[in-house]
Amino acid sequence: KTRWTESVKELGAQFELIAGDALVAAGMMSYAGPFTASYRLGFEESWLQELRTREIPASAQPTMREFLGDAVKMQNWVVFGLPNDNLSVENGIIMDNSRRWPLCIDPQRQANKYIKNMGK
Repeated sequence: KTRWTESVKELGAQFELIAGDALVAAGMMSYAGPFTASYRLGFEESWLQELRTREIPASAQPTMREFLGDAVKMQNWVVFGLPNDNLSVENGIIMDNSRRWPLCIDPQRQANKYIKNMGK
């Protein structure tokens, strides 16, 4: 019973932070796709600063990977050949949650290998 009570308190605290975390994740999904990792970090930092300015509750460091990422899916992506760096995993999240086909500029053919392995 004690563990359940603690879980309920923790989930209640997380529920309060959903709005700010969702804003950062939605912004990343909508606007950050074509940019490099350093630009993406800048976007997250500026959006987090704006959340703080407007007093919108959010996690200490909300990221698209934490909010939209599924650990099991991300591990499967790595098994299928997606590199395990943050940029590649974010690209995988964008691809997984998008309604349209992405344009993959892939000089190293990593995305090509990953997509082919996912289709097997």
